[in-house]
Amino acid sequence: MAFEKLKHKRELIISCALLIVLCCLFVYAVLIEPAMLVVQKQTIKVPHWSSGLNHLKVAVLSDLHVGALHITVEKLHTIVQEVNQQQPDIVFLLGDYVTGHGGHTSLRPEAFVHELSGLTAKYGVYSVLGNHDWWYNGEDVREHLEKAGIIVLENNAVEVEIKGESLWVSGLADLWTRRPDIKMAMLNVPSTASCVMLMHNPDMFPEVPNSVSLSLAGHTHGGQVAVPFFGPIIVPSQLGSHFARGLVVQENKHYFVTSGIGTSILPVRFGVPPEICILDLCSN
Repeated sequence: MAFEKLKHKRELIISCALLIVLCCLFVYAVLIEPAMLVVQKQTIKVPHWSSGLNHLKVAVLSDLHVGALHITVEKLHTIVQEVNQQQPDIVFLLGDYVTGHGGHTSLRPEAFVHELSGLTAKYGVYSVLGNHDWWYNGEDVREHLEKAGIIVLENNAVEVEIKGESLWVSGLADLWTRRPDIKMAMLNVPSTASCVMLMHNPDMFPEVPNSVSLSLAGHTHGGQVAVPFFGPIIVPSQLGSHFARGLVVQENKHYFVTSGIGTSILPVRFGVPPEICILDLCSN
């Protein structure tokens, strides 16, 4: 009888301990980590890159989802200030500025996009739109971005003059809601040019031509939940967890995925804190 009581007590203690751990993990994943903001810095040596563009400092932001838990207009102001403190040469925004579905959003673009006009970069701010933007109203989001002085790209490219050198910035339409056309996006880009391609969804990576120096994407949120020693549980990409976030090099093609800022579907992040990426681009 005494043994049974001891066994029951031990099981009760273990169950209580597990419950406490689960509660702590829940609080951390919902209230703490999604409210963080980290600056990830990385030097990337890329192909087809002019030596005159070496050490170009690039700020990359994606998946702001303004209106989601923790991502208020005030938080966006803080994000913009943090980007400016890094003194980037150029800023790339990779889509999903709003949150919500089917024409409904918890915060309309006119309530927050003006904050993005505060981004300061020597050579400008360039963007593409994401699936949430088009599910809401892509043309409306584009209009407000352009009013904020941000160049919006969709299957086209622009030439940016930097210290007498040319950098081409190409942007693709969103894969889930539009028709991305790499041929059109690269139509005017010289094959030997230094070129960065922007897209929201990394599933277009395999189609990118070898002449592109670096491809940038968001969309995955890094999976939002990444288990230690296992990695992200669910990644919204056909390319799998290998492309969930960070730098990927395959056959001399260079891809980079940012895990972004906000959350989608569930307001949780675990092991994937919101990030601003600062990339130092050099010739390899």
